[in-house]
Amino acid sequence: MLEITNFRDGQILNRHYGRESADALEITLEGIAPPQELVTVNGIPARRHDRIFTADIKLTQKINRITVSSDGYFGEKTLAITLVWDKQSYKRYCFFIDDCSFFLRKLTLDRPKSLFDEMFLAGLKKAHELYGTKFLLNLFYHDDHHDFSICDVPEDYKEEFQANRDWLRLSFHAKSEFPDRPYQHASAEKLAADFDEVYNEVCRFAGKECFMAPVVIHWGMTNPENFSVLKARGVRSLAGCFLGGIARIGEKHSIQVTDIGYHYEKDMACGACDKHIFYDRFHDIYFFDNTACCNYDDINTLQKKIAAIAPEQHVITLMTHEQYTYPDYFNFIPDHLERIQEACRLADEYGFKPAWYSLGLLGNEAWNN
Repeated sequence: MLEITNFRDGQILNRHYGRESADALEITLEGIAPPQELVTVNGIPARRHDRIFTADIKLTQKINRITVSSDGYFGEKTLAITLVWDKQSYKRYCFFIDDCSFFLRKLTLDRPKSLFDEMFLAGLKKAHELYGTKFLLNLFYHDDHHDFSICDVPEDYKEEFQANRDWLRLSFHAKSEFPDRPYQHASAEKLAADFDEVYNEVCRFAGKECFMAPVVIHWGMTNPENFSVLKARGVRSLAGCFLGGIARIGEKHSIQVTDIGYHYEKDMACGACDKHIFYDRFHDIYFFDNTACCNYDDINTLQKKIAAIAPEQHVITLMTHEQYTYPDYFNFIPDHLERIQEACRLADEYGFKPAWYSLGLLGNEAWNN
């Protein structure tokens, strides 16, 4: 048996895992192998103690391939894993909001003087002014609740969208809310067409500079064969629940694999939820799970969830769904905007900085410099 015991393929490492310098992250690799066999790590002999081996190695690239070999009278065995160096990592969070269409309908019908005279956008602007939060709004092309489409949004607010694009961006989510799970078995052509339809409308009424590649699509699922469609349109990271997720208010959490996780099997789902982030080398995409969802979690739950994860994580994710803000929605939550603001406050209190996870390595652009 040859096995690495302290890291798994696709794990993302920062300075908490070793000793970081300007040029490398030095880590200690641990594993087991038959005692009589010679073990090398990237060609360098490992330290041995009975079946245990250890080796100090340096990660010098963003994506690093580590090869462990053992050699003995029963033959030579080789094991390789990929490890990612989150260089100069810092505590950061993203906040994305799914199912957005209500605020665009209100702008279209009411024609307020400013974007931020609209209730939902006003609440987001307040959170941004208090805590610097950046919001990514994931759009439906069609609002199934009001029979409204974003092709009717006027261009009146393009200048104001542009002026606030440092913290407010628009993205693709789906053609519409229903049917559920629209891309679970959809063709690549269907996903591409829906994406491009939303993109073209955002470019029209807000400007292409206000569009940002999504970090999730509706229901957090599509066949991995469709990842190439998303990557071709700028997607570099995706959020999912992976394990123990819930699909509706009132549903209980489960230890079973949820299907809101891009068809990953339980072993990978468990790893994703344990470390919260991982890199899939087969598709060259970063994945992350959600820390809290404001339409599921009340203020007390938000405080508990973020407090539990904040000390040990550099990367957390906040999210919610837009429609719960509006009194005409059947599941209206009166304090929804207060929950959003509290989640932002907690992230700020625990030292997390707002970031766009579509850029760099989950918002960390150190490798771009």
